[in-house]
Amino acid sequence: MVGKQVLRVAYFTENGRKLKDKLKDSLSSCILEEKPEDFSLNDWISDSFDVHLPILFIGSLGIAVRSIAPFVSDKLLDPPVIAVDELGLNVIPVLSGHFGGANDLAKEIAKAIDSHVVITTATDINNVFAVDVFAKKNGLKITNRELIKKINGKALSGADTNITETEDYIEVEGLKLVPKRMILGMGCKKGKTFDELYDFLNEIYDERTLFDKLYAIATIDAKEDEIGLIKLAQYYGAKFMVYSADELEMVEGDFAESDFVKDTVGVGNVCERAALKAAGENGILIQDKIAKDGITLAEAKRVELDIDWN
Repeated sequence: MVGKQVLRVAYFTENGRKLKDKLKDSLSSCILEEKPEDFSLNDWISDSFDVHLPILFIGSLGIAVRSIAPFVSDKLLDPPVIAVDELGLNVIPVLSGHFGGANDLAKEIAKAIDSHVVITTATDINNVFAVDVFAKKNGLKITNRELIKKINGKALSGADTNITETEDYIEVEGLKLVPKRMILGMGCKKGKTFDELYDFLNEIYDERTLFDKLYAIATIDAKEDEIGLIKLAQYYGAKFMVYSADELEMVEGDFAESDFVKDTVGVGNVCERAALKAAGENGILIQDKIAKDGITLAEAKRVELDIDWN
């Protein structure tokens, strides 16, 4: 199943703090990370954009807009930004509503606090096909991105959208969407930081390859709150998938088993089994387990895409 995500939160009043506490108790899909008191708002936002973590402003829309303005640069890389007033009456996606997922996250927040969500993107309010949403949902790399606006505009006009599917890509009105097929199964000792995991991963892979090809990072549900792993997935725009020990035990294959790991989490190998589990039907193990400094990694390839056309 899809795991949690880290949501950064800034508030400015006592009512804002109370709403943050309410969200912490009710928004089960997110781990809230408050702006540290010794961090300036500007530096905190800059860091959030650098590591691609979503931001929730509890305060006025104007504060959110002015605060993020110097950092907005790329609609396919900018993190989702959301504003909610301090009484929790309205939740408003501000940035990266489609590819970043701000619209969907805003809906989750609104549901958690029984609030009203204000969606302004044309394809959403008219309930029509949006090629960037389709790409994000299905783990597809957008190539000739300049066509996004044209394709979504055509859908809004009511015209039919021409879609061609091949083994290597999906083409929508000339826009090629290339499947991200890389699955990384990972395990780690408790408390491994994003920086430690990032450095480990980048010893093995080129960062451009990870941005272009990484579909998901998968692990055992005992690690569902492991902040470093979650942030690593969010940094690369990948899904974070978690599975129970029973689910992983059912994955077939010749794996490097560890009695210590089995005694600790209930299954003798996490990374290889998790990679294959997330790869789905006919998934292929590409890289056997690699271990270093309390981190393990294995790579699998998803073959069957199971495209969601809705």
